[in-house]
Amino acid sequence: MDEKERRSRALQQIVQHVGKVKILFKWSSAFENLIGTILSQNTNDHNSRRAFQTLKKNIRVDPSSLAEASVKSIKDSIRSAGLYNIKAPRIKTIAEHVRNTYPDGLETLLIQSDDEVRDNLKRFQGIGDKTIDVFLAFAGGRDILPVDTHVRRIATRLGFAPRNAEYREIRKSLEEATPTSMRRDAHLALLRFGRTICTAKSPKCHQCPVKELCPSRRDL
Repeated sequence: MDEKERRSRALQQIVQHVGKVKILFKWSSAFENLIGTILSQNTNDHNSRRAFQTLKKNIRVDPSSLAEASVKSIKDSIRSAGLYNIKAPRIKTIAEHVRNTYPDGLETLLIQSDDEVRDNLKRFQGIGDKTIDVFLAFAGGRDILPVDTHVRRIATRLGFAPRNAEYREIRKSLEEATPTSMRRDAHLALLRFGRTICTAKSPKCHQCPVKELCPSRRDL
């Protein structure tokens, strides 16, 4: 078995082991998806969803409402997501930019190519590669495998890329090993796998369905 085949087999076995991951929280607009993804940065799903729901209840999650809201009111609404002193002014600035630049909604941005969407979103402070890829995959339905902390950890342990690899290198390596049209499902499966089996501390190597394919199993 060559290296390419080993990686592909390991990834497919993880996806099969985890099974179809149901998305429990759905956004009603591309803008909601973007704000929800920002709130999820450096926190868990429970806290980010709680913050989103509170924000929606107190202010509403649309460009005009958030652009007109005070930073303090946004902070007070998103405290459960953590880093609210950083996220709140960013959310307000993004809302102002979207209101002024995309009056018909961020859905108009998604008409553009992946690279064009990336170039436009990178102009927003606080939006990086992972946030953009989540937006493209789940708001735009693009065939992309976003790389978060869990996905990066699994990818480096399985030898898809070195630990100091850049984001795009890891994404490319994972996507090359994933059948087209299955990359979003693979992303969700890797998230679940990273939270339950291949955890940051004390990974459950004895329960791992790909331990025979993992070059890091004896080092953990």
